[in-house]
Amino acid sequence: MSSYKTEKFADALNRLGALRPDAPLGVLDIGSNSVRLVGYSGSARTPLPIYNERAFCRLGEAVAATGRIEGAPYELAIQTFHRFHAIAARLGIGNLAAFATAAVRDAENSEAFIAEAEAILGHKIRILSGEEEAIYSADGVMLSIPKADGIVADLGGGSLELARVHGNQTHHWASLPLGVLALNQQSDGDRALMAQQVSTALQQIDWLSDGKGLPLYVVGGTWRNLAKIHMDYENYPLDVLHQYAVPAQQMTGFARALIEDGAAFDLSLSSSNRREALPIAAIVLDKLTEAVQPNDIIVSANAVREGILYSMLESKFRKLDPLLLACEEMAERLCKSAAYGHELAAWTSGLFTGRHAQFAADKELNRLRLAGCLISDLAWASHPSFRAEVVRQTVLTAPFGGIDHQSRVFLGHALSYRHEVEAGWYGANRLSLVPEDEKLARAFGLCLRLAHSLSASLPNLLPLTRLTFGQDQVVLTIDPSQAELLGPIIDNRLKRVAEVLGLDSQVELAPVEIKTAG
Repeated sequence: MSSYKTEKFADALNRLGALRPDAPLGVLDIGSNSVRLVGYSGSARTPLPIYNERAFCRLGEAVAATGRIEGAPYELAIQTFHRFHAIAARLGIGNLAAFATAAVRDAENSEAFIAEAEAILGHKIRILSGEEEAIYSADGVMLSIPKADGIVADLGGGSLELARVHGNQTHHWASLPLGVLALNQQSDGDRALMAQQVSTALQQIDWLSDGKGLPLYVVGGTWRNLAKIHMDYENYPLDVLHQYAVPAQQMTGFARALIEDGAAFDLSLSSSNRREALPIAAIVLDKLTEAVQPNDIIVSANAVREGILYSMLESKFRKLDPLLLACEEMAERLCKSAAYGHELAAWTSGLFTGRHAQFAADKELNRLRLAGCLISDLAWASHPSFRAEVVRQTVLTAPFGGIDHQSRVFLGHALSYRHEVEAGWYGANRLSLVPEDEKLARAFGLCLRLAHSLSASLPNLLPLTRLTFGQDQVVLTIDPSQAELLGPIIDNRLKRVAEVLGLDSQVELAPVEIKTAG
């Protein structure tokens, strides 16, 4: 049996070692605005949050006011550490990566505060420098957005971290005291003064111009809340913040309108604890966009916490495709057979040869084909009437990395055809596929449907058949040893694939050579 390209991700997953739900890795983030505990399953290359809770302790407000962590923020933080210690124990988290950022870094009593926190948690806490925070934030973006190329900006309560990323590496970084809490304290709420302070500070960073015409990757809870309001304002059809992309000019106009009159927008969609900071976040985004002049604003759900995980990986694992590795993990959990997906990837290898999509380059189109093959059977245990909807919604909303929103639609559209002939994306909106791309998605899904009729989505049978796409026809060859598979349903399902592609179809009995690895 041939050694398929997708098998390298199965092998890599085995080498990385899965972080199963009964032994997850934990990350504790002691930030200026909140303290957050996240428990991750999956692998360190494709971490899947299985527990995520925060407490808005607002340590940054205390430090900005008195230079110390004290009063109500201190008391809430200590209470939160006790609670998170208990939860981490219940989850079975033996490895807790705990770190603190700007507020603790700047506090006069940081040493005593950290000592008390470590005694409660039973784990060491690392105080990140501004540069480390910027680098880890950039690592978090690169974890889930392969080949990210542009400026990463992480807006917190106490500081703004900036980094230039390219080629899976961070080339420049900076940390500025421009967090939403710090700015509000320094300016006494004067928005004009805030804008001036941000502009002046950004002018000192000469490498920001390297991001001109490239994406600006925005990180941080307040900016994510800002993006959520923009999604609602634009009536965006997919409620997924990660890799939500907006032309920079459009987002700048939105930010300025919100600064001018926040009441014109539905701010209730934002977390109540971040609502007051939205205009400040909009000011920082406006001035940063002005300084960088990016082409797009792209939201990243990953930040310092995920960057800590990314930093643990060897270089060879950093280079792995996060989407394909995530699909390998999903197949292990949800499909009848993960090995079947590898056979399916080889069986459909000729589908897109000579056929091109408008929304993606040829290499990306085949990458999506590989991903779809790995998880084609993920809805097998659902009720038959709902399998198409289950698989569509899973693909549209799964916590995948390395896939933009248009690609999610293509993949969800294709996999739904695996279960229903008249399935696919519904409604007319900005994420709808153009007709030619819709045909490619439908042809892919119908190929998966045909393969299931031959194999029942189990391994060791597809290699005894071959699907060949020619210039005029698509041919299904079945080895004589499997002649009993022939039947009207096979003829009909092959014909549907051919019709979508404008080809004739033919089923033939002939020997099929099974290639061996190596």
